[in-house]
Amino acid sequence: MILLLSRIAGCRGWDATADWAMAHYALFRQHLDLWKTPPGADTLRRTAEAYALQHFLDAIVAEGETVHIDGKRLRGAGRDGSVHHLVEALCGSQVIGLVETGAGAEGPAIQELVADLDLAGRLVTIDAAGTTPAVAAAVRARGADFLLAVEPNQPALLAAMRQAFDQTAGPAHTTKDRGHGRHETRRARTLTEPKIVARVSAAARIAGIRGLCRIERTRITQDGIVTTVHYHISSRPLTPRQYARCARSHWSVEVLHFVLDGALDEDACRIGTAAGAVGALRRLAYGIIADLRGALSFRRFAERMRANPARLLEICAACR
Repeated sequence: MILLLSRIAGCRGWDATADWAMAHYALFRQHLDLWKTPPGADTLRRTAEAYALQHFLDAIVAEGETVHIDGKRLRGAGRDGSVHHLVEALCGSQVIGLVETGAGAEGPAIQELVADLDLAGRLVTIDAAGTTPAVAAAVRARGADFLLAVEPNQPALLAAMRQAFDQTAGPAHTTKDRGHGRHETRRARTLTEPKIVARVSAAARIAGIRGLCRIERTRITQDGIVTTVHYHISSRPLTPRQYARCARSHWSVEVLHFVLDGALDEDACRIGTAAGAVGALRRLAYGIIADLRGALSFRRFAERMRANPARLLEICAACR
């Protein structure tokens, strides 16, 4: 419980967690069954090492139609020169799967993650790192459909998709969004005509493609106008409206990573031992903060809990 609460409070390392526990130990002992002396940094580290990622994930059930998969580097974590990289699956606001891997391509880690998830009937969105025949086949083997990003690392496929959309007219769905000092217009298009899809699919060597998708974003800010175009392939025929919603919702996993770094200082965390278990605890903390923070930002909520964790302990005691 101290490890979880310290993630909510944004503690960066074992020593910081031990110091925080010592500062509030009288309060902790009112709610938790603890020894007369607070746990030290080594005790906290050994506790985290005793858990595997699966311990934190077994009880989580996916609720939602769309699952978003993305990878994130733990930049501050280090031990013996090793690289800690997490690949995670987000459904709704909840992380439902997590795999720790080292340096190298994300594709094999995504395949490992997908193999352990219940994805039947869901649509799985993945960035360009997962646009491979093996990842697409792994998603389909779990009874799900894929929506894979196509970027310049797939030059032949990207060129074929550009040509297909340039030469083919079709329905479009336009949405507008204003806020945070910018005005953005998004125009989504999809192509599902079998002959066109088959011609483009030949450049991808990915089986089961049934839809080609394109979204154009025009953003107006005080610095000027910027237009970007993004392409996706899908094993599910999507309408432009459906595609626009799915492409937009993939940003939820990007927002998760932004908050983990900006509010909970994940990139600044130096924990290398049990980095995966601590990462899972931090993502659980993210979900708890999202439910409890109200009008507060993630960082302000974490700072308040760091100063006084009484509210969290009262909530935990009520749930026991």
